Amino acid sequence: MNCIVARTCTEVPQNDTRQERDSPSRPLAAFRTVPAYVLLGDPGSGKSTSFEAEHDALGEDACLETARDFLALEPNAHPEWRGKTLFIDGLDEVRAGSADARTPFDELRRRLDSLGRPRFRLSCREADWLGPNDRTNLARVTPDASLTVLRLDPLTEDDIKRILNARSGIDDVRSFMATAKEKGVAGFLDNPQCLGMLADVVASGEGWPGSRLQLFDKACRLAVREQNEGHRAAARAAMTIPEDDLLDAAGRLCAVLLISGAAGCATVPEREDADYPDLSRCARECREQCYQAVPTKLFTAVAGGRFQAVHRHVAEFLAGRYLARLIEGERRYGRQVRDGVASRRIIALIAGHDGGVVTELRGLSAWIAAQSQSARNEFLERDPIGVGLYGDIGEFSFREKRDLLAALERVSSRLHLASGATAAFGSLATSAMQPVIERILHDACREPAHRSFVGFLLSVLLHGEMLPGLAGDLLSLVYNDTSSSHVKELALRAFLHHSTDGDEKTNRLKTLLADVHAGVIPDPDEELRGLLLCVLFPQDVAPSEVWDYLTAQDPELIGLCWGFWAHQIPDESSDEEVIELLDSLRRRFSDLRPALATRWEVQHTPMRLLARALDLRGGTTDTKRLYDWLGVGLVSPRQDSAATDEASRIRSWLEGHPEIQKAAFAEGVDRCAESGGPWIDASDVWDRLYGST
Repeated sequence: MNCIVARTCTEVPQNDTRQERDSPSRPLAAFRTVPAYVLLGDPGSGKSTSFEAEHDALGEDACLETARDFLALEPNAHPEWRGKTLFIDGLDEVRAGSADARTPFDELRRRLDSLGRPRFRLSCREADWLGPNDRTNLARVTPDASLTVLRLDPLTEDDIKRILNARSGIDDVRSFMATAKEKGVAGFLDNPQCLGMLADVVASGEGWPGSRLQLFDKACRLAVREQNEGHRAAARAAMTIPEDDLLDAAGRLCAVLLISGAAGCATVPEREDADYPDLSRCARECREQCYQAVPTKLFTAVAGGRFQAVHRHVAEFLAGRYLARLIEGERRYGRQVRDGVASRRIIALIAGHDGGVVTELRGLSAWIAAQSQSARNEFLERDPIGVGLYGDIGEFSFREKRDLLAALERVSSRLHLASGATAAFGSLATSAMQPVIERILHDACREPAHRSFVGFLLSVLLHGEMLPGLAGDLLSLVYNDTSSSHVKELALRAFLHHSTDGDEKTNRLKTLLADVHAGVIPDPDEELRGLLLCVLFPQDVAPSEVWDYLTAQDPELIGLCWGFWAHQIPDESSDEEVIELLDSLRRRFSDLRPALATRWEVQHTPMRLLARALDLRGGTTDTKRLYDWLGVGLVSPRQDSAATDEASRIRSWLEGHPEIQKAAFAEGVDRCAESGGPWIDASDVWDRLYGST
């Protein structure tokens, strides 16, 4: 049983380089009123499924097409495209490196323009989206000359649990997720395709894969054993074909389809056309194996007698496996029994006019590199980003990893295209690679390209094995005056990952927090402060002292500090910590009131703490202390829905305790009569709860 979860996304800034802080995550459904948007995501991240869900939500007002069909079919033959919101899926699958100025991207723009610039949504693999250039050119054919670009967020933990709970064979979801983390394959969980494959493999008894290469290999072997009842292949005599031969046949067929640009294949001659060549055209020596491979779950029926690979990423893996085996040749009993094909012959089929890998074949080339040591260096030079993003670099040798890192530095201006998927490069962070990484971190070069590369490497370090020897270098980057705010934040995150837990680590972090608070380390966006508070509170920065780190900074800042003050403090504090937070806020209130009044992310925090404290201790707390809580808890001047909800909760509690309410009001009256006045008077409290009337 498949479970479709509502996905969220993050809006990409106009000049996105991932150096800027991400926008808040929002449901994809929240963008239904946007005239035009592009949805970016990694392979298997759920772009197509999300489009199907959004298309279904709009009903007759929308039309869903693949980018291939949208470009190939005649618009006049498809009146349903007009006056609808068009969902165009898979730009990356039709982008070609061609000397012709009219690329598929230009053709797509021309077609949208000829249709009267309709509302549209376009999906694309993130690394194949050319950033500001694509955005500017595509915006020219949108209804309002603007374009929204969105990144599909990874699955949340709740999403993962819902998907796994809906699948058979996974009895204990929590145990499954915990084991995935222990096995070092937790990165598969937040990608829908990889999650499904992992669940299938583990449930089948195949065991846990240790890498992406193993995951795809196990999943494809599992799929090739299962005949798909929904397939309507031509009837053929049953044959017993070895599993590896079936995988080879499927890989050969996928390689032909990918390289030729065909959409799929036909199993009956009358269903053949340019996009679906008939299987009878296969070479005689592999024709029967291809006919037997198509009815497996590696392929899916799209119409009577027509089939496609179950997913493009699977097709890329199978084709890469076949071509890699072709390059490497065949060895039996330690002897070479079939010579390999020269890798340059394969490269000639998938390279563009400039020698680089054609865009829509980057996944194929990455899987060839993952499985053919002979061809690896060629692909490292031609497309180092694609090799890491779309394949598996875990089996690379030290020299190959070093060469890959050097190649990535040469293309540092494009590394922001991969910054959302740096986990794929985590295998670069190993103990053997530590000296290479240290040299890069020590490099004093201040050129923007080098800084971009260092930022990318720091992101990679978050996903690699723990290297305690790097901790000092990483902390030095945080203190380095030439490091950008983005690099400082990444360096601190990497330090947290690579430094050994204990008193020394805690003391270093507390010293760093003190230096940030004192201004020794510039922190204009308060990202360092927010991250340090998230880590140190409440064990090492107690509730009684945490308010010392609240400052009246720019009230419009949105970042880690926002999450800490607005969510971690009121939502994740224990019952005892809530009480201590309110008492310590009361003692510091006169100093903190300017920050509380101006910083919108924290304005509701005292009120939320108060609501929790009343439920916990309100009935047993003395009147003076209770009134002090009311005084600091109702400071927010914002009269929005959140404040109204919390005030209603507090008011309901007081109305349920009329004697306590009267005593608190009397306490306020008494304080008003005293010299010097209270922090706030009784009328202020009651106005906040009941309104000025």
